[in-house]
Order: sequence, then structure tokens, then C-alpha cells
Amino acid sequence: MALPAPGNPISANMINVEASRTGTTNAPLSGSSATPQAGSLVKLYAPPNSDVNQSAPHSYSEFYSKSWSSRTIKYYQRYYYGTTTPFASVFDACGSSAWYSSNVFNFYYSGTLGNGTVCFDASTGTTLEFSSAVTSPVSLKTARTNATTHTCTITSSSVIANYASCASLTAFSASPETSGASVCSQTIPSNSFYHTGINDYPEQGDWVFQNNGNYNPVLTTGSQWFKAFTTPTAWAFRLQNATPGPGYVNSDNVCI
Repeated sequence: MALPAPGNPISANMINVEASRTGTTNAPLSGSSATPQAGSLVKLYAPPNSDVNQSAPHSYSEFYSKSWSSRTIKYYQRYYYGTTTPFASVFDACGSSAWYSSNVFNFYYSGTLGNGTVCFDASTGTTLEFSSAVTSPVSLKTARTNATTHTCTITSSSVIANYASCASLTAFSASPETSGASVCSQTIPSNSFYHTGINDYPEQGDWVFQNNGNYNPVLTTGSQWFKAFTTPTAWAFRLQNATPGPGYVNSDNVCI
């Protein structure tokens, strides 16, 4: 819920509560310097928490109608943490069982988790998870199995990079047809393959593999249509071997 609009009473108590803090938390407006200091309200409402201007001078009127982005907690496990042997790709990370530690840790983030998301080690304030912990990217994964999950790296600036979905299992088969409409009408046997993406079926921009360990791409001659078997409908998609590479889903459509 946003803070009051201009013309209404506003207080430090309200600003604290909007930021999920106790209303009586000691909170100077900006501190004693031109740069907002840690613990101050202006610093607390800096991006990505909110969008209060960080340039002096400051006043309580800057907080009118502002909202504070509540943070979501995300649990990951780390692997190759603190070593010089990072994984070569997100696919290597998804399939690997080589873990530095089985311990689960967490971080907080605002908005949608993905590339560019800033990570914090608390639900409030501006403390970053990895600002001083590492000097190179840390590889992370949501589970120690090959089940559907996500992987990413976090830089020393506490920013997520290389965020990707690990491959999930889909039953589908190749077709000799040259269009999505024609392949939808076919009755063809199903095989089990794997693909990246967030849905049960491969969509444009996903990658399709023969397995979920070594991630060998499904090869085609030029481009080829496939049919994925889902319930209650089926899904057609086209793979190509050209740019950006083998196993890339170039286009898709729903079978009706």
C-alpha cells in the first residue's frame, strides 16, 4: 500500500511501516552528509526498494505516494563456491552433482527474479548478499537433483546473471511435415526429451536436448517440426541447427 498522497499527514512512523519495519525504528531523514547514510529513510527508499531521489536537499514531501517494494525470499544451494573452477554454462550447472556444500542459503529480492535482479541478505534495508563475499561470480542452483529447477550466477555486485531454467521432460516426436498446422494433424509415436523454459512444452526461444545430464542438443537437418504431447491439446514447434545453434526452438504453435 502506497504512502499518503500530497496534502495528507505523513510521518517517519508511516514510512517505516511501509518499508516493513517497526514504526518506531530510529530513522533519520538522510543523515548528516549530502550522501544519504545507511539507516536513513532516504537511503532505505533508494532504488530498487523505491524511487526516492538520492540527491540533496531532502524533505518528507519526497515520500508522498511512494511504495516500498517488498522482498521475496529465494532458497538456493551453492556449488564451486569460492573456487576458480566455474561451470562453463547453465546447462553444466543444471546437470552437475559436484557441490561445494549441501547447505541451503537464502537471499531476498524485489520484483521478478531474473538477469539483473539485485540480491539482499535481509528483508529490509540496503545490505547486499554478496557485495563483499566474492570477487567472481558464484554459481547457484535451486535443487541438488536433475528435477525441474533454476540456476544462475551472482556477481560480486550482488546482481544475478545467467539466470536460466533447467530442462524439464517432455514427450514429443519428429515429423516429416513442413508446417505447424500439418504436423498437428499427425498421429506419431512419442519419445522423451528435455527442454529449457517454464512450461510443459517447448516454446520459441527454448532449447531441446536428448537428456538432462550432458545436454546434447536434438539435431535436425536444417529445420524440422516436432509435435509435443500435452493435455488436453498438443503443441507443435520447429527446431533449427543454424543460428543461434542446434536444438533451438525457432517457432511454435498450439494444436487445436
